Amino acid sequence: MSHAVAKVIEIVGSSKDGWAEAADQAVQVASKSINHITGVEVTSMTAKVSDGKIAMYKATVKIAFGVGNV
Repeated sequence: MSHAVAKVIEIVGSSKDGWAEAADQAVQVASKSINHITGVEVTSMTAKVSDGKIAMYKATVKIAFGVGNV
């Protein structure tokens, strides 16, 4: 099924293991309630620091998904 229209939302995923895992977590959680995800764009990567070490990685992602049919 192809889509003529896509919607894009922005969400933030987090992980203790790295930015890639944070982005993957965002997509995995979004896919539980959003069908037809077609792509993702990582727009920023940040981290929470505690005691001089990164404690939590965060990835802000834009997720595109189809909302119309051709």
